[in-house]
Amino acid sequence: MYELQTWLIAIALILVIAMGARGVVSWHRYWRHRRNVGTLPDPKVVEGIPRGSLREQQSSLATDLLNDASNLPAHEMEVTHHALWMAMLLEATSDGSLDRREIEIVADLFGQMTGKKLDFRPFVEVAELLQTNPRSALADISKASDFSEASKEHILAGAFLVSVADRKLAEREANCLGDIADALAINPRDRKAIYEVITKRLSA
Repeated sequence: MYELQTWLIAIALILVIAMGARGVVSWHRYWRHRRNVGTLPDPKVVEGIPRGSLREQQSSLATDLLNDASNLPAHEMEVTHHALWMAMLLEATSDGSLDRREIEIVADLFGQMTGKKLDFRPFVEVAELLQTNPRSALADISKASDFSEASKEHILAGAFLVSVADRKLAEREANCLGDIADALAINPRDRKAIYEVITKRLSA
């Protein structure tokens, strides 16, 4: 009888600890999302971007961003472009999948923001890797954290353009943007300003 009581107490303790751990994870996830959402534009503004002109506005803005980054030093530009690719793919795969439409959006925007074309095979291979190991992308992105503000803004802007391609910002997309901004060491105030400028230009 005593042995049975001991086992029951042990099982009860394990259940309490497990429930407590889940609670901590849920609490952390909630506050992480709240912190990221606090830097993002009003969802109604994003949803209010005209559907018909969004792709055209994205293309126009991507070209402007290419011109803005044209004066970066050669080494910085090379690393920035790689980090941009990682950030855009990471954002596209943040919902756990990558469809043809998302591939086309990333390929088009990356080409317009860098003047380069993406090869299809490595594109898909890297996208599949990021779905299982997003930390590898964040490590690559963080290599640009000591670069100029222009480089870091370029990378975050590219990820944001991908995230609003469907005129919505899901929780996973918002959290992914937060992870990218953290990897680039962009503080909440500056990332909020970047998002607001882009959203305003897309809505124009």
